[in-house]
Amino acid sequence: MPLPLHLHPFSIANTQLEIYVPNAEAVQRAYSNNKDAAYWAQVWPASIGLCNFLQEHPHYIGGKNVLELAAGLGLPGLYAAGIAKEVTLTDREEQAVACIQQSVAHLQLKNTEAIVMDWKNAMQAPLPDVLLLSDVNYEPAVFDELLTVLEYFLQHKVAIIISTPQRLVAKQFINSLLPYCLQQWNGEVVWNGSATGVSVLVLEW
Repeated sequence: MPLPLHLHPFSIANTQLEIYVPNAEAVQRAYSNNKDAAYWAQVWPASIGLCNFLQEHPHYIGGKNVLELAAGLGLPGLYAAGIAKEVTLTDREEQAVACIQQSVAHLQLKNTEAIVMDWKNAMQAPLPDVLLLSDVNYEPAVFDELLTVLEYFLQHKVAIIISTPQRLVAKQFINSLLPYCLQQWNGEVVWNGSATGVSVLVLEW
Protein backbone atom coordinates (compact mmCIF):
# COMPACT_ATOMS: atom_id res chain seq x y z
CA MET A 1 0.00 0.00 0.00
CA PRO A 2 1.45 3.41 -0.96
CA LEU A 3 2.53 5.57 1.96
CA PRO A 4 0.81 8.94 2.48
CA LEU A 5 3.04 11.80 1.33
CA HIS A 6 3.33 15.47 2.10
CA LEU A 7 5.47 18.31 0.78
CA HIS A 8 8.45 19.40 2.85
CA PRO A 9 10.59 22.50 2.12
CA PHE A 10 14.38 22.45 2.18
CA SER A 11 16.70 25.44 2.03
CA ILE A 12 19.96 25.03 0.12
CA ALA A 13 21.68 28.41 0.44
CA ASN A 14 19.28 30.77 -1.38
CA THR A 15 17.40 27.94 -3.12
CA GLN A 16 14.11 26.68 -1.74
CA LEU A 17 13.31 23.12 -2.76
CA GLU A 18 9.98 21.52 -1.87
CA ILE A 19 9.85 17.74 -2.22
CA TYR A 20 7.52 14.95 -1.22
CA VAL A 21 8.33 12.90 1.88
CA PRO A 22 6.32 10.05 3.44
CA ASN A 23 4.45 10.37 6.71
CA ALA A 24 6.83 9.28 9.50
CA GLU A 25 4.19 7.43 11.52
CA ALA A 26 3.01 5.55 8.43
CA VAL A 27 6.63 4.56 7.72
CA GLN A 28 7.05 3.21 11.26
CA ARG A 29 3.91 1.11 10.92
CA ALA A 30 4.76 -0.18 7.45
CA TYR A 31 8.32 -1.14 8.35
CA SER A 32 7.86 -2.18 11.97
CA ASN A 33 9.34 -5.62 11.22
CA ASN A 34 12.24 -4.39 9.09
CA LYS A 35 13.36 -0.89 9.98
CA ASP A 36 16.48 -1.16 7.82
CA ALA A 37 14.28 -1.30 4.72
CA ALA A 38 12.91 2.17 5.57
CA TYR A 39 16.21 4.03 5.20
CA TRP A 40 14.94 5.49 1.92
CA ALA A 41 11.97 7.15 3.60
CA GLN A 42 13.69 10.13 5.19
CA VAL A 43 16.20 12.80 4.27
CA TRP A 44 19.60 12.21 5.86
CA PRO A 45 22.20 14.87 6.75
CA ALA A 46 24.65 13.56 4.14
CA SER A 47 22.17 14.32 1.35
CA ILE A 48 21.81 17.90 2.59
CA GLY A 49 25.60 18.14 2.79
CA LEU A 50 25.85 16.95 -0.82
CA CYS A 51 23.40 19.66 -1.89
CA ASN A 52 25.45 22.26 -0.01
CA PHE A 53 28.58 21.07 -1.82
CA LEU A 54 26.88 21.21 -5.22
CA GLN A 55 25.64 24.70 -4.44
CA GLU A 56 29.22 25.80 -3.73
CA HIS A 57 30.72 23.88 -6.67
CA PRO A 58 28.11 23.82 -9.47
CA HIS A 59 30.76 23.39 -12.19
CA TYR A 60 30.98 19.69 -11.38
CA ILE A 61 27.45 19.07 -12.70
CA GLY A 62 26.67 22.13 -14.83
CA GLY A 63 25.46 20.98 -18.25
CA LYS A 64 26.25 17.33 -17.39
CA ASN A 65 24.27 14.09 -17.45
CA VAL A 66 23.91 13.02 -13.81
CA LEU A 67 22.95 9.67 -12.31
CA GLU A 68 22.07 9.28 -8.61
CA LEU A 69 22.22 5.80 -7.12
CA ALA A 70 20.30 4.66 -4.03
CA ALA A 71 18.60 8.03 -4.14
CA GLY A 72 15.98 7.48 -1.44
CA LEU A 73 13.86 10.63 -1.54
CA GLY A 74 16.24 12.09 -4.12
CA LEU A 75 17.07 15.47 -2.60
CA PRO A 76 20.57 15.78 -4.18
CA GLY A 77 19.41 14.67 -7.62
CA LEU A 78 16.39 16.96 -7.51
CA TYR A 79 18.62 19.85 -6.52
CA ALA A 80 21.11 18.96 -9.25
CA ALA A 81 18.33 19.13 -11.85
CA GLY A 82 18.43 22.91 -11.64
CA ILE A 83 22.06 22.90 -12.79
CA ALA A 84 22.64 19.72 -14.79
CA LYS A 85 21.62 18.90 -18.36
CA GLU A 86 19.78 15.69 -17.44
CA VAL A 87 19.30 13.81 -14.18
CA THR A 88 18.30 10.20 -13.57
CA LEU A 89 17.47 9.18 -10.01
CA THR A 90 17.38 5.51 -9.07
CA ASP A 91 16.50 3.40 -6.07
CA ARG A 92 15.65 -0.26 -5.59
CA GLU A 93 12.50 0.58 -3.61
CA GLU A 94 9.47 1.18 -5.81
CA GLN A 95 7.85 3.46 -3.23
CA ALA A 96 10.98 5.62 -3.14
CA VAL A 97 10.88 6.02 -6.92
CA ALA A 98 7.15 6.77 -6.86
CA CYS A 99 7.80 9.48 -4.26
CA ILE A 100 10.59 11.01 -6.36
CA GLN A 101 8.36 10.96 -9.42
CA GLN A 102 5.78 13.03 -7.56
CA SER A 103 8.50 15.49 -6.55
CA VAL A 104 9.65 15.71 -10.17
CA ALA A 105 6.10 16.50 -11.26
CA HIS A 106 5.61 19.04 -8.47
CA LEU A 107 8.87 20.81 -9.35
CA GLN A 108 7.98 20.65 -13.07
CA LEU A 109 11.39 19.27 -13.93
CA LYS A 110 11.57 18.46 -17.64
CA ASN A 111 15.13 17.10 -17.54
CA THR A 112 14.64 14.55 -14.76
CA GLU A 113 13.39 10.98 -14.48
CA ALA A 114 13.24 8.44 -11.66
CA ILE A 115 13.49 4.69 -12.27
CA VAL A 116 13.64 1.55 -10.16
CA MET A 117 17.18 0.17 -10.12
CA ASP A 118 19.40 -1.45 -7.52
CA TRP A 119 22.86 0.14 -7.36
CA LYS A 120 24.27 -3.37 -7.80
CA ASN A 121 22.92 -3.29 -11.36
CA ALA A 122 24.22 0.19 -12.11
CA MET A 123 26.98 -1.11 -14.38
CA GLN A 124 24.26 -2.08 -16.87
CA ALA A 125 22.94 1.48 -17.11
CA PRO A 126 24.06 4.04 -19.72
CA LEU A 127 27.17 5.88 -18.55
CA PRO A 128 26.52 9.35 -17.14
CA ASP A 129 29.04 12.18 -16.86
CA VAL A 130 28.66 12.35 -13.10
CA LEU A 131 27.55 9.83 -10.48
CA LEU A 132 26.02 11.02 -7.18
CA LEU A 133 25.80 8.93 -4.01
CA SER A 134 24.76 9.96 -0.52
CA ASP A 135 25.11 7.94 2.69
CA VAL A 136 25.33 4.58 0.96
CA ASN A 137 28.35 3.28 2.90
CA TYR A 138 26.65 2.27 6.16
CA GLU A 139 26.80 -1.53 5.85
CA PRO A 140 30.34 -3.01 5.89
CA ALA A 141 29.10 -6.28 4.37
CA VAL A 142 28.52 -4.55 1.02
CA PHE A 143 31.60 -2.29 0.95
CA ASP A 144 33.50 -4.56 -1.46
CA GLU A 145 30.56 -4.73 -3.89
CA LEU A 146 30.08 -0.98 -3.70
CA LEU A 147 33.76 -0.35 -4.34
CA THR A 148 33.60 -2.58 -7.43
CA VAL A 149 30.71 -0.50 -8.80
CA LEU A 150 32.48 2.78 -8.11
CA GLU A 151 35.73 1.61 -9.69
CA TYR A 152 33.79 0.53 -12.80
CA PHE A 153 32.45 4.06 -13.27
CA LEU A 154 35.82 5.62 -12.51
CA GLN A 155 37.50 3.40 -15.09
CA HIS A 156 34.94 4.62 -17.62
CA LYS A 157 35.84 8.26 -16.91
CA VAL A 158 32.72 9.03 -14.88
CA ALA A 159 33.28 11.56 -12.10
CA ILE A 160 31.85 10.46 -8.75
CA ILE A 161 30.65 12.74 -5.99
CA ILE A 162 29.96 10.80 -2.81
CA SER A 163 28.71 12.21 0.48
CA THR A 164 29.02 10.43 3.81
CA PRO A 165 28.50 11.20 7.49
CA GLN A 166 31.76 11.04 9.39
CA ARG A 167 31.00 7.72 11.07
CA LEU A 168 33.70 5.37 12.28
CA VAL A 169 32.36 2.29 10.49
CA ALA A 170 32.78 4.06 7.14
CA LYS A 171 36.39 5.13 7.69
CA GLN A 172 38.03 2.12 6.04
CA PHE A 173 35.76 2.39 3.01
CA ILE A 174 36.46 6.11 2.61
CA ASN A 175 40.19 5.48 2.96
CA SER A 176 39.96 3.05 0.03
CA LEU A 177 38.59 5.90 -2.12
CA LEU A 178 41.24 8.47 -1.23
CA PRO A 179 43.63 7.47 -4.07
CA TYR A 180 40.93 8.71 -6.49
CA CYS A 181 40.06 11.83 -4.52
CA LEU A 182 40.32 15.08 -6.48
CA GLN A 183 38.70 17.22 -3.78
CA GLN A 184 37.39 16.67 -0.27
CA TRP A 185 34.86 18.94 1.43
CA ASN A 186 33.99 18.75 5.11
CA GLY A 187 31.05 20.53 6.65
CA GLU A 188 28.45 20.38 9.39
CA VAL A 189 24.77 19.83 8.73
CA VAL A 190 22.20 20.75 11.37
CA TRP A 191 19.08 18.66 10.81
CA ASN A 192 16.23 17.84 13.18
CA GLY A 193 18.03 19.59 16.02
CA SER A 194 21.29 17.62 15.69
CA ALA A 195 24.62 18.53 14.09
CA THR A 196 26.30 15.93 11.87
CA GLY A 197 29.75 16.13 10.33
CA VAL A 198 29.58 15.35 6.62
CA SER A 199 32.36 14.68 4.11
CA VAL A 200 31.98 14.97 0.35
CA LEU A 201 34.59 13.44 -1.96
CA VAL A 202 35.00 14.14 -5.65
CA LEU A 203 36.56 11.08 -7.29
CA GLU A 204 38.19 10.71 -10.68
CA TRP A 205 40.31 7.97 -12.24
